[in-house]
Amino acid sequence: MTVLADLPFPVKLLIAIGYDVLDALNVIPLIGDFGEGIAGGSIAFLLTGNWKAGIISAVDGFLTPPLDFLPTTTAIVIADKLGWLE
Repeated sequence: MTVLADLPFPVKLLIAIGYDVLDALNVIPLIGDFGEGIAGGSIAFLLTGNWKAGIISAVDGFLTPPLDFLPTTTAIVIADKLGWLE
């Protein structure tokens, strides 16, 4: 487990929502998407401690608009809480 994965669920959810808001504000397509993929995957992994969550979030980060419209990191934190990423 990572240090962030040990945080209470509401704190992890706020971090994920904050990242997804920053992700949505990206206005430079393609250049920012590579960074989003790495950052999103890293944050999802750190918040959940699950490598599958990191890969899913990284793949979504590499997608360009209009495909990249889901708050993936937030959804992954919720899915992890519900036990769907086992």
